[in-house]
Amino acid sequence: MSLMSFIIDPLTLADICGNFRDLAPIALILIAFILPVTSKHLHPLEKAFNKLAQRKNLVIFLVALLTFIGSAIASWLFYFPIPTIHDEFGYLLTADTFAHGRLTNPTHPMWMHFETFHILHQPTYASKYFPAQGFILAIGQVIGGHPVVGVWLAISLTAAAMCWMLQAWLPPRWALLGSILFILKLGLFSYWSHSYWGGGVTATGAALVYGGLRRIVKKPTASSAIWFSLGLAILANSRPYEGLVISLPAIGYLIFWMLSKKSPSFTITFKQVVLPISLILTLTAIFIGYYNFVVTGSPWILPYRAYESIYGKLPHFFWEQPPAEIKYNHPVMRSFYRGWFLSMYTIQTASIPSYLNGCLEKLFSIWEFYLMPIFTWPLIALPFLLKNRWVRLALVSCLTLIIGMLLVVFSYGHFAAPGLCLLYFIVLQCLRRIYLWRWQNRPVGKLLVWSVPIYCILLIILPIALRENPILFVTKNPWEPMRTLDSHWSFKREAFIAQLKKEPGQHLIIMNYLPRHNVHNEWVFNEADIDNAKIVWARNMTPEKNCELINYFHNRKVWLIEVGNDPNIALVPYPLKCP
Repeated sequence: MSLMSFIIDPLTLADICGNFRDLAPIALILIAFILPVTSKHLHPLEKAFNKLAQRKNLVIFLVALLTFIGSAIASWLFYFPIPTIHDEFGYLLTADTFAHGRLTNPTHPMWMHFETFHILHQPTYASKYFPAQGFILAIGQVIGGHPVVGVWLAISLTAAAMCWMLQAWLPPRWALLGSILFILKLGLFSYWSHSYWGGGVTATGAALVYGGLRRIVKKPTASSAIWFSLGLAILANSRPYEGLVISLPAIGYLIFWMLSKKSPSFTITFKQVVLPISLILTLTAIFIGYYNFVVTGSPWILPYRAYESIYGKLPHFFWEQPPAEIKYNHPVMRSFYRGWFLSMYTIQTASIPSYLNGCLEKLFSIWEFYLMPIFTWPLIALPFLLKNRWVRLALVSCLTLIIGMLLVVFSYGHFAAPGLCLLYFIVLQCLRRIYLWRWQNRPVGKLLVWSVPIYCILLIILPIALRENPILFVTKNPWEPMRTLDSHWSFKREAFIAQLKKEPGQHLIIMNYLPRHNVHNEWVFNEADIDNAKIVWARNMTPEKNCELINYFHNRKVWLIEVGNDPNIALVPYPLKCP
């Protein structure tokens, strides 16, 4: 037995990667204090880094290009995104609808068989979600032949927007460092770049808002105001609640600045700031109203609200009360909404300690995804930075977002995406302060700063060297930890799709859920054009209704899949013979 195998055998490779992720920051900090390195050793590297950072437009392009290529390579090598979460299928429906040149789809005659989570079937067939995420996926589907290209495009635009924002808030080299940290931490191996769930689009909008804000205050120009308002438009069409919460401090600061003595004359601010912002936001409101009208029949009714009016307006805020019982057409829909969803609400509202415990879990999940120890320890320098008004604005904005998220029942990682650019700004400002620290006349601060990107690089290299999937270790993902494993149910669904696509003709799959089926493992999602789809997924209903469906799709081969808690799932011909 080799020495290496003797060392590794007692621990799993996952333990090694996990321990490194959690403990390495401490080791790197200690190394920085004992490593015999002087400023002379770091000068050539930092000089080249600073020279590149001065070319701001080139840096933005390179950051976007590196993120796009890197996330695409990571997907091909480690995990090609497979839709798994209910929400992902909703965004993919929007993408497919837009890619067909439509804003929505007509209600299908057999729509009751196709009812599923977060999908509206009446008055039209569309996703309940806001269109920004679906739009970027549609671009990927059109230009690249697959919506995953839109995922890579979204995360690359996020990297570019982050860099652009940081260039307005920090010196060029620190903006470049922040962009590199984003790429290493979230751009290449997080679920933002390996799922259709999103995060990048909302983060892009917030980066445009705060990057535009800082540029307006420095020098009011129409272009800065347009970027600011475009960021607001993206937030309104991706995550409007969190987007509004994070935007309020920015809007408030902008109004305070325009009314202060430091702002230019009213004529300049009106032409360069107020007019462009008003124009973009007016166009945004018109688009939202028109989109609502096309999907729901009213410019005032959001698809989200239209969906909830049919399936029950479940409480999203803690002060809301659960609605009265409604009738569902399928048991799995009731199990999800009146079972799992309502139980999560009930648990968190049972008592004040239960609510506080839920808040702590949300805060820990956000910390675990965005910060972890490597981005937490620099915050020791934060008390020395509170005199900086931009640091205070960033802190107030992040705190406002956190408070807003603690008022809702569910808070996932990408819900906090609007605060990402400000969080990175705070961390980078702390690193700038730490950079100046010296210990026994040695540049300890510089080494501490360099340890952060070194750690992020090692966290990618280590799992690859140990033949593990880096997606599982670069960022902890408590929301979907097993989706990259071959044993996950989504791989089975994808295998059936690949199998049937190779066979001639079109296919209809009727899904029958057994009593112990997991409501989160949902198979019934369809394309925008159901009648012309190669594969149609439908719910099992009564024999009479199933025969109506089969007769409607009389030219399709009909299959049956039964799903419970047994991993051995089979695709078999549908046994019922219809007249």
